Amino acid sequence: MDLNLIFYGVTSIFYLAVGVKIVSTFKKRGDAAPIWALPVIGLGLLSHFWILQAATFPAPDTVEMGFGISVSAMCFFSTLILFFGALYSRVHALYAIVLILSALGVWFPLLFPSPGRIVGASLGFKIHIACGIVAYSFMMMAIVQAVLMSILNSRLKNHAAVNEPEGIVATMPNLMMMEKILFRVIAACFVFLTLTIVGGMVSTAQYLHALLTFDHKTVLTILSWVVFGILLLGHRYFGWRSRRALTLFWVAVALQVIAYFAYRFVLDVLV
Repeated sequence: MDLNLIFYGVTSIFYLAVGVKIVSTFKKRGDAAPIWALPVIGLGLLSHFWILQAATFPAPDTVEMGFGISVSAMCFFSTLILFFGALYSRVHALYAIVLILSALGVWFPLLFPSPGRIVGASLGFKIHIACGIVAYSFMMMAIVQAVLMSILNSRLKNHAAVNEPEGIVATMPNLMMMEKILFRVIAACFVFLTLTIVGGMVSTAQYLHALLTFDHKTVLTILSWVVFGILLLGHRYFGWRSRRALTLFWVAVALQVIAYFAYRFVLDVLV
């Protein structure tokens, strides 16, 4: 049996086992994730890193970055970020959902093989790709957090659910803390998206002797960056919250998804 296939299975099982276990702690208010959760996730991350680097860097100065590898890398960094976050704060629904999604996402390089090989990739270009993947990882976490906030908000409108002893609501922080977490994640996404754009400009100047190539990916990425920036400024200085903030958030996410993931899916899977 292929050794890499074993690593795929081990990673998926470890992520899924901890994710499902965290979901099971929703049965009672105040339950915490088991003490073995973080070590198991750590082993899963090591296994995931092994298969991800093998798929992404098949040869020196060569980068594979298609749809399947991009999804797997996004899941890896999302889990890694939350792993370190869990060392300092309580694990709740966000972590469980990201782990379950990552247990599925780890298989994407096998399900959607990448034809997009870039030979002669410089260190700067690799850093540009890494910043982009980290930005998408924070965006993935923000999407899950925004959905959880919507669930919590709708449940809290039913006054009978406020003090419910079981279920997903019982494990979440209060709505204000959930919003604070969301905007911290969006701010981190904005920072890495900025680094991605700057890195892209440097790489473009190096290879094409121009700061920008005005293709659809570049234009949509910059538009997404602008909308994220407006959202953060509006929240910071004008107190934008709830419907207005979430509307801008989903617009920025849609632009970014179309800019890269939808584009790569069409090229790597449908074409």
